[in-house]
Amino acid sequence: MNALAVIGNAARCGVRKILRLYYPRIEVEGRERVPRTGAVLFVANHPNSLVDPAVIGYAAQRPVHFFAKAPLFDVPVFGALMSALGMVPAYRGQDDKASVRKNLETLDAGAAYLKRGEAVGIFPEGKSHDREGVEQVRTGAARIAASAAHGGADFVIVPLGLNYERKERFRSSVWVRVGEPLDAGKIFREHAGEERKAMRQLTEEMDLRLKQLVVHLAEDRWQPMLDELESLLPAGEEEARDPIAALRQRKRLADAINYFLTTDRPRAEEMTAAIERHRGELAAVGLTMDSPSVRLNGARLAWKLTKETLWLLPGLLPAMAGTLHHLVPFLVTRGLVRLVKYPGRTTIAQNRLMIGLPIYGIWYAAVWWWIATHHAVWIAWLWTALMPLAGIEALHYAWRMRRAGRAWWSEIKMFVNRAELLRLRGQQAGLRRQLEKLRAEYLASRPV
Repeated sequence: MNALAVIGNAARCGVRKILRLYYPRIEVEGRERVPRTGAVLFVANHPNSLVDPAVIGYAAQRPVHFFAKAPLFDVPVFGALMSALGMVPAYRGQDDKASVRKNLETLDAGAAYLKRGEAVGIFPEGKSHDREGVEQVRTGAARIAASAAHGGADFVIVPLGLNYERKERFRSSVWVRVGEPLDAGKIFREHAGEERKAMRQLTEEMDLRLKQLVVHLAEDRWQPMLDELESLLPAGEEEARDPIAALRQRKRLADAINYFLTTDRPRAEEMTAAIERHRGELAAVGLTMDSPSVRLNGARLAWKLTKETLWLLPGLLPAMAGTLHHLVPFLVTRGLVRLVKYPGRTTIAQNRLMIGLPIYGIWYAAVWWWIATHHAVWIAWLWTALMPLAGIEALHYAWRMRRAGRAWWSEIKMFVNRAELLRLRGQQAGLRRQLEKLRAEYLASRPV
């Protein structure tokens, strides 16, 4: 094994550990469909920039050769690391118009890996984006498949759906769905002599399968409605302990929206108008559909408010320690990430990791040195070992405190306006009943 391969293996191991630190709950559904050996072309949606290849590598549990923007290979150290990981430079018109012709060589390089029985990964949308679902699938993956098939490669195409709970949020969840493998060779054999037709069919099939695997909305304008439906129809109690429950429910809701837009658009539009009116009335009094004062009443509301308040007490001291210890690197990292301007949320997690890791590492080393110098070495090691846990507790504590504060403030505001609160509760309950009927109708329409 040469030095480059050793560096690549070490880098993959490190990247996976960092990935699990940022996203501790990664569920891979259908992992048995991922070939452990042999040639495979992974095709996936692309919502999270350079984090997506790391997620696919974790799901595949084997080295995967990815395509990355050619300019990234010119970055000192980072470019060498990408080469060690076996990544292939891709040339795009917006990067260097004079080098677009090199893209054909890039695709041939991907096909060459398949001919050698290795794994290749590609994002056929061609770019990372914030859209809920799949954008236009381009022909790059089909071209690689065609070149590999003509070269005699025996391979399968495995579609992967990458679903992030909140991709920019530290300690959130990821749901990877592995689709049924595609036999590209069979498609090219069926269309012998008609390569363009075969590539078009293969591209359309990849597009269809990716949309089945991810949270996909056929029409972008329904995105706000999907968020509201999550509040009105949260994941069931039977999935309360499932860390991916919210993502599964979001997928079902998106599929239901697409279904009713196709089969009964007038009813979907009418339901949407009713939900939007209700949202406006809630906003007028400072509430949302998620507000406990609207969703709960009586003893259930009192218990929830009391429980969330009491739950704050035991975590107070660890959260304070974690906050104070991490405040400086947190502010420095956040400030630097904001300087790296990029539209949308596609690179937030990536930039936080790339910028934050060295900053936090330097800060931890500096604090360890100060404690060891002024107190004792064992205290320095103990503090350094406990602070990551305290930092995670500080994050969760801040979310719990914010949620409890909003709930109490809503209840205080509506204390003098009980009649309006009761009306809004009843209205939301009525909307939920209508949505439950629609959900039952949608589930009945699905094949068993």
